[in-house]
Amino acid sequence: MNKMRDKEKDKTYFIERFNKDSENLRELLNDFHNDIEIGEHPEEFNIEAYKYDIFIDAFYKFYSGYSLGLEINELIPEIKLIIRNLMDTRKEMDSNYEDMEFILHFILLFNQIDFLEEYKKLLEKSEHRDLYLDSIMQTLDSSWQISTEKILWPKDIKPLCEIIQLAKIDKDSAVQRLKKFLEKEWFKTLKEGLITNHQLEKGRFRGYWCIESAVLVKALRLDDTELKNCKYYPFDMAHFCM
Repeated sequence: MNKMRDKEKDKTYFIERFNKDSENLRELLNDFHNDIEIGEHPEEFNIEAYKYDIFIDAFYKFYSGYSLGLEINELIPEIKLIIRNLMDTRKEMDSNYEDMEFILHFILLFNQIDFLEEYKKLLEKSEHRDLYLDSIMQTLDSSWQISTEKILWPKDIKPLCEIIQLAKIDKDSAVQRLKKFLEKEWFKTLKEGLITNHQLEKGRFRGYWCIESAVLVKALRLDDTELKNCKYYPFDMAHFCM
């Protein structure tokens, strides 16, 4: 285990939080196994909703484990659960933009290339395909075509697209723009979702990490020396290698 990554809570808090998240995921996987995989009447259960819950609990365990200081290699099982179960639910249920982001970000950051072809098929037909998702996909597959210049969530995603465009002409400027985003803008975007900016409450807080910043550094091959000490920058995610 590395030293604690989060600075807001102490180690005792995060050990308890991580253990609780681990137990929640373990119980849910056990229920899924009993109800769906070996159950006599799996048709009585909403399998997609079950898998979405597995994604959520796996994400929480990953997030609290990262904040606690676990090595990313220790969290690979949760990373695979996140991608697999979210991908499965997107095939059957109405998707949303955040889900499509999650999958792509985790494939890129944690080198889960085995999921890439399957994700590309999802993105090709997704109503949530936009300039940002296309641009990140293109860094993974140079043959991928930018299909649109539209940005579906301008308030949250436009800064990311600005960084991508800057990196094409001046990577130093892209880093400065990303630093501004990390220090002054990102936290304000956490209004809703699995991690929100009001979760610094007893029992619910799992850390605050701008996963998008690590994605941009890795995808665009930016020098993150100036970002390393930024409060919300997940340095180890940007530099993870299998």
